[in-house]
Amino acid sequence: MSMYTTTDNRLGPFTVMHSLSMVFILLLLAFSRLAMSQPFPSRDEELFIHQMSNPESVADTKLLPDGAETKDYVFQDSRKFFYFLVEEDSAPVAITVTPCAAELQWTLSLMDLPEDGSGSSDDQLSEQRPRRHPNAKVGTVVKTYTGYDVSTYVTYNSPAGIYTLEIHSLEKSTSVQIYATTTPDSDHLYPELPTDPRLDITSFRKNKVSLAWKPSPSDVIYREPIVYCVALNPRRNYHTWCSVQSCLYGDAPPARPPNTGFGFENEKTKRDEYRRDRKRDKGGRDRDNGEEDDIIVECVGKKTLHTFTNLEPAQRYYFDLFAVDETNNRSIAYTGTSIITRPGPATRKHIALKDGNLRTSSVRRSSPVKTFNFSVGETVKDVLVTVQPCTESITAELWRDGTKIRSSNIRDLKDFRVREVTGDIQVKVKSLRRGSTHFRIFATTRPNKYPFPQLPVDKRIKVFENLRQCDSITLAWLSTKEVSQYCLYKREDRQKKRSKKSNREGNTQCHEPDMRKRTEKVICRPVSGPDTERDVLTETVTGLTPGTTYVFDVYVSSFGKQTLAYRSARVTTKKVC
Repeated sequence: MSMYTTTDNRLGPFTVMHSLSMVFILLLLAFSRLAMSQPFPSRDEELFIHQMSNPESVADTKLLPDGAETKDYVFQDSRKFFYFLVEEDSAPVAITVTPCAAELQWTLSLMDLPEDGSGSSDDQLSEQRPRRHPNAKVGTVVKTYTGYDVSTYVTYNSPAGIYTLEIHSLEKSTSVQIYATTTPDSDHLYPELPTDPRLDITSFRKNKVSLAWKPSPSDVIYREPIVYCVALNPRRNYHTWCSVQSCLYGDAPPARPPNTGFGFENEKTKRDEYRRDRKRDKGGRDRDNGEEDDIIVECVGKKTLHTFTNLEPAQRYYFDLFAVDETNNRSIAYTGTSIITRPGPATRKHIALKDGNLRTSSVRRSSPVKTFNFSVGETVKDVLVTVQPCTESITAELWRDGTKIRSSNIRDLKDFRVREVTGDIQVKVKSLRRGSTHFRIFATTRPNKYPFPQLPVDKRIKVFENLRQCDSITLAWLSTKEVSQYCLYKREDRQKKRSKKSNREGNTQCHEPDMRKRTEKVICRPVSGPDTERDVLTETVTGLTPGTTYVFDVYVSSFGKQTLAYRSARVTTKKVC
């Protein structure tokens, strides 16, 4: 769930105190209602359901839900405040903060609430006013932290009170994930680490490193859909999966949730400041020198061994491992490691492609071309090379014996077939713009190892204009002519003016549908048997809002293969019918 808050150290003391006062009033009213029935529950389920159904309530009150992960964004040199209400004494409490793209500095404070909620309404309100601690306006500081790591505050004997979490980003703007709960022992929100969570180096040479690790209990005991993803880079260890994804796909600030605000006059000023912050932050990200773009990530399924090859001699490399739940993208980080490869003569600056292995990589401003080498040895009849851009179009060239044999500008996904191949094929991938561009590349001598479903040549989603209504849209797309599952997703397009940058961030073709919100899924439709012979598939989406622009996406997947997306369709429902 994405949430938006606006408290900023540049708003001035009056605005900050006004915001804090509103939060305390809301918390005290909620607490006084809860105090009228005994015993207290460990969590207010009615409040929790309301927060999950209405993300704007979390954005307005800054009150963290009990037992759910909250995602937010902190601009550089700004502060944000979040609050967590503990309803009863001697309660266990755990609050976890996960930074993504930058180092965070955060402070957690506790302000006690009254122990007794009985008495008259006047006395009760007076007694329930928070007791001010002499050293801080928001209570006693219980934990401070500065760094890149996931950090957790845990206590098993918390008094009833209000926890205030203040987060400050000094380095640059970043996403942040916050998880607060009063049931830490029974929650299983994230995959579990084994008793030995180290990522071990089993062997290394001048140009390759082999790694091994223990499986996660969530994988081998609870049979959850866990995959292991290994990251390599020459700078530092990454301690969170979201920090790796920020390097791969960017870390843009989210849009403001709809229906936020209490109607106060100063809220318009805050909205304007947030838009200015987003514009300023976009400029800062556009000026990034690309240092974060040479990270390589390979997800290896359920294997517990992996080898990186074609490394540089006498070079330090950092390795990180993450157990990732495929259904919700939640993860846990193993203890990373690093090593300096053995010295030796300089190796070719070509990246080796393994037969049948899908690889994610990037080209960037400082290194606008990457060359991959695919060795087949003896003569083979057919070699298949596939290149898929994730965001921007790229150029791919195939070379053999020093001669260019194929070249193409690629927008979606491109297959190259080369017949009667002996020795090596080089694949050069070039960016068509300044800045970083990510892509996936695959090569094989065995067509049955092809990792993608076979999409039709025309990948558009067609909108039937004559069937467009105020509350429904009818869509159609060409089928893949194989046993597949099609999933249709929709989302409202709230950006009236769309820049090329926003289109790139919103249409990352390498994203899986599991990364979409559940509320955006319209239908998943398996197609098998005689239905696979149908040329066109249609779907009517109902329950839409008149005069509203929607973006529709179709994802197709086959058993044991990657998911591919058709080109998005953007359509506006009629205002009057």
